[in-house]
Amino acid sequence: MNPAGSRLPLRQAAQLALDSTILLAIAGLLGGLVNTLRPEATRLPWVSDWDRHIETLAFRAGIPVTFLQGARQRVGDAATAILDARSEDEYAAGHLPRALSLPVAEADRRILDYAHRLTPDTPILVYCGGADCDDALELAKRLREFGFRDLTLYPGGLAEWRDYGGDVLAGAPP
Repeated sequence: MNPAGSRLPLRQAAQLALDSTILLAIAGLLGGLVNTLRPEATRLPWVSDWDRHIETLAFRAGIPVTFLQGARQRVGDAATAILDARSEDEYAAGHLPRALSLPVAEADRRILDYAHRLTPDTPILVYCGGADCDDALELAKRLREFGFRDLTLYPGGLAEWRDYGGDVLAGAPP
């Protein structure tokens, strides 16, 4: 112990600071490398406006969110309607199994196309292209205005579904 009591000697303090700096640098480099190796749809952005993040907006709107595992369960549940909020061309290029095409821009006009399949209590999973797409959230809000109550947003969308090996079907809407 030195005369100052419990203080570390200057040499030990400098070594501790150097070790801490090296450890933080290694952790930062490894974190950046892991993020770069992740599938593009699930990478963490280096800079982001989290107030505009889809999940945050959904929470503020009172729309429940599910992620990949929940989306897989809902796609496997025949009672759940799966709605693709993207354009018909995007839908035709690839969509989740059992998904119906209901582009958000055409929701007011086309919702009646599905009146025979959907009731206000039908569980509905809504998705679009991926984490940077807000069409699904906009469609979910619109569906709530139409009186649908059991809505869930899948923000990972088709990009995450595809990146993690989910079946993707192609073809025009039925």
